[in-house]
Amino acid sequence: MSLWEVDLYPLEGQPDLLARRVTAEAATLGLGKVDVQAARGFLIQSGAHSPELKQADIDKIVRELLCDAVVERAVVGRPADAALRKAPAGHEQLVHVLPKPGVMDPVAQSVLSAIADLGLKADAVRTMTKYWFAPLAEEALKLLKAKVLSNDAI
Repeated sequence: MSLWEVDLYPLEGQPDLLARRVTAEAATLGLGKVDVQAARGFLIQSGAHSPELKQADIDKIVRELLCDAVVERAVVGRPADAALRKAPAGHEQLVHVLPKPGVMDPVAQSVLSAIADLGLKADAVRTMTKYWFAPLAEEALKLLKAKVLSNDAI
């Protein structure tokens, strides 16, 4: 069985809309200016009920389905790969946000279907968001996690 992670970051000079939302909501909570960078991402699993997806397959999925290369850059690898854990400069605190198991994930379902339309097969797809924070007090990060980054479905 194989698991791939695809992280999509805004290209330099492009707005980081996910980070802007967190920054605005942090200010509303009285936390002041919070320095954050964000990436939307996908976990793609294969090999349990389908052939294992190889690097070339994942590259095709990223190029043809997931990444808009005009405004985004993709970082692809296995979840333990160092490239996926490389923090943006000055942003060491990482928070992953995924839907709870059993919660509908229509974007993931669409991607799974689109992968099949490419002639490839995957067993499962999950969406996620990665938030990289510049050093932030633990209490402030805890408040952001509870009030901004999560809800009953996450």
